[in-house]
Amino acid sequence: MEIHKHNPSAPTIKGPIKVHKPSQPIRPIVNWRNAPAYNLARMFSQKIRQLSPLPNTNNIGNTRDLIDKLKHTSVSPHFKFASLGITNLYTKIPIKGT
Repeated sequence: MEIHKHNPSAPTIKGPIKVHKPSQPIRPIVNWRNAPAYNLARMFSQKIRQLSPLPNTNNIGNTRDLIDKLKHTSVSPHFKFASLGITNLYTKIPIKGT
């Protein structure tokens, strides 16, 4: 990977409006790919992942991934299942509608 950017430019920003929120705030999205240090940061990130790989054993990508992991999980008779509600995490979403 080449560290030097041939045509660097300032990062660009977009501001899509969150129309589902009452005050309709803007969500800033910054494109850093043309920034001068983007390739250097990417290289460092890859090197860190190589030197100290962290296991992602508790991460689930989507519903299909969850189902596959549950199929390969052995369940003993003394295990108990629990379902945790997250109603306090999303306070603006009406509970009745969900």
